[in-house]
Amino acid sequence: MLAAYIHILALLPLTGQIMRPEPQRDIWLYASICLAAVGTMVLLGVTGEEVQSRGFAAALHWSELTVILIFGGLVICKGPHQVWRLAGYIGGYLLLFAVLAAVFRVFGNNVAETVDGPALYSGWLWAHIGSSLITYALVTLAAIAAMAYVVQEYALKKRKPTRWSRRLPPLRDSEYMLVGFLKWSAWILIIGIISGFALRYVEGQSLWEIDHKMLLTLLGFATICVLIFIHERSTLRGRMAVRFVLGAWLLLTLAFPGVRLVTGYIIG
Repeated sequence: MLAAYIHILALLPLTGQIMRPEPQRDIWLYASICLAAVGTMVLLGVTGEEVQSRGFAAALHWSELTVILIFGGLVICKGPHQVWRLAGYIGGYLLLFAVLAAVFRVFGNNVAETVDGPALYSGWLWAHIGSSLITYALVTLAAIAAMAYVVQEYALKKRKPTRWSRRLPPLRDSEYMLVGFLKWSAWILIIGIISGFALRYVEGQSLWEIDHKMLLTLLGFATICVLIFIHERSTLRGRMAVRFVLGAWLLLTLAFPGVRLVTGYIIG
């Protein structure tokens, strides 16, 4: 629990970026991102949660670390379109995941399973895990950008910008990010789907037997592809695009940490 407390405290400076009068891409932002990454890695080192673990808490923690690393890389590389203004909201999202994982670790007594056997030594496993984490992180960033779009759109319609809307990226930038992140995630999710079927073959499972995780992943991929297609063909805008993004995020949440929650704590 001490590691969990340290982890939560390490995320507070990043979450606190939301309270700054004017968000800035400065040393304090860099420091908060580094602290969040180090705190998460310390927790993973202390708890021994391996990336191939099938545990719910491990899924949340590794997802957090992936989001932090991708977001930190985007901030350092100055792109895309004022993404650093989302820092406080990303910190709040990660803080929620950290608290949720700590609660289930306290009240849950199950021992998480880990991948073993031939699959553990297969390159397909690591391709599948890596692509799954990156995809979920990108869709998470897209969902946060979508929520920023909703806040900005509401403020513009009311013609009353709030202190919250002033801290967010402009409306056009939010739209660019939510669609752009989904486009990236679609390409990486293709790797995840292919490696998932290959992993089934390595484990001796039927390639045509679709479980809950695969079904939700395929539905999420279909949702992303539909959004990209409609956006490219008819310049889909506004709340309809936001609904597609949040729908894809929900499906992949159910497919990744959601399935682990059900199997580990509800029917496990």
